[in-house]
Amino acid sequence: MSCLPFLVVMLDIIARLPPKNVAQCKLVCKEWLDFILERKFVRAHCHYMRASADQKLLMVGWKTIEVHSLNYKSPRFIVPRGVARPFYAHPSRMFFLASLDGMLCVCLQNTCELVVWNPLTTKFKKLANSNSQGFYKVDSDALGFFVDSSDDYNILHIKRRRGTMTVYIYSMELNSWSTVRFLKHRPYHHYTYLWSPATLCGGGLYFVVTQCRGRSDGLTVIRFDVNSKSFSELCFPNVYDDEVSGSLVNINEELHMYVCIGNYDYRREIVLWRLKNKSWMKGHVL
Repeated sequence: MSCLPFLVVMLDIIARLPPKNVAQCKLVCKEWLDFILERKFVRAHCHYMRASADQKLLMVGWKTIEVHSLNYKSPRFIVPRGVARPFYAHPSRMFFLASLDGMLCVCLQNTCELVVWNPLTTKFKKLANSNSQGFYKVDSDALGFFVDSSDDYNILHIKRRRGTMTVYIYSMELNSWSTVRFLKHRPYHHYTYLWSPATLCGGGLYFVVTQCRGRSDGLTVIRFDVNSKSFSELCFPNVYDDEVSGSLVNINEELHMYVCIGNYDYRREIVLWRLKNKSWMKGHVL
């Protein structure tokens, strides 16, 4: 071991270990602890875990939060492991808004505070401040989690209050909030528009914005460029119906959308569309 370079040990050996073993490695020495907490290690560890057959699923129950192991190569049952919360909040009063590289962005319902939490390291950071930034309303706001070109983790918070919209970005590197401009002369600040959770794909955060009951002519896709910090508007797939909804998903770093035609009681058709060169290509009908 003494002959192996430090980075080889950490990025090619330790980063391949399961989260429980990585947590134990933090106790070896301060040098290991500091490096395991760095973004470079977190990225490498997440990369190996995503490629592993043994996947982890965070299950939020009424009273507990548990990590379940899912191994598609083995049918054996593995007893779930409980997750301790380093902050006071009942699981039923927590909203999980976004995740990235093992970190979660959570809204505490009692206080509306935003919290970034890493269940592996148990470290967390409350984002709310005295300037009313970092407070989230589940029924009106939208949020995304991303890494920009400077390798900084950021939270995008689209905040709608009393018919106005303000867009904030929280930088974990700077530990501060800033504002960015939204699209001019667009109506999406109004309460009749519903914003989907963000989907991160190819350097952009994507939202489906729906008006009222989801008519196809009242749907659009909003893209936020994580590097230029600017918004743009994309068309919705070429679907015409009185009852339409869309759900975005990142498949191999390509943006796809499941478009459901019909209401929730009676789905007439579900179609998978793929975004290519800012146009939607129709794919499988489910």
